[in-house]
Amino acid sequence: MSTALSPLDFDVRRHILTALAAGTTPTRVSVMQALGLDYTHVSSSYATLAASHVVVLDPHTGEVWMAMPFSAVPTAFPVVIGQRSVWATCAWDAFGIAAALDQDVTFATPCPASNAVIAGGVRRGVPYAHPGAVAYVGVPAARWWDDIGFT
Repeated sequence: MSTALSPLDFDVRRHILTALAAGTTPTRVSVMQALGLDYTHVSSSYATLAASHVVVLDPHTGEVWMAMPFSAVPTAFPVVIGQRSVWATCAWDAFGIAAALDQDVTFATPCPASNAVIAGGVRRGVPYAHPGAVAYVGVPAARWWDDIGFT
């Protein structure tokens, strides 16, 4: 189910993405303080963003878990952008970080089958990956949101 986003929701989303792009993890309290908002408004915005599949909230804490293409928690996809690192939710989103930030990125992740390191990235707008590397998505796109954390 999708909900219309308000200007407040867009501000909260922008702050979340900006924090994640900078390599910091936003919380409802940090968003509240940065934007000068009431905690209940931020919490309501988080719920709207989650219902709209704009962010994924941690089921235990209610804080941001993913705001694609970024992950707020460590994953197997650390992405290096200049002198900082951020986390992508998957290989696809590792490339998406380059597109979102319009910057060169590199990443390396272990192959789930062999544990060999597979490197990739984007240089001058051109994606590259380890020769022969294949990304496999075992869940049909229409079912991704059934369990986006697994997908």
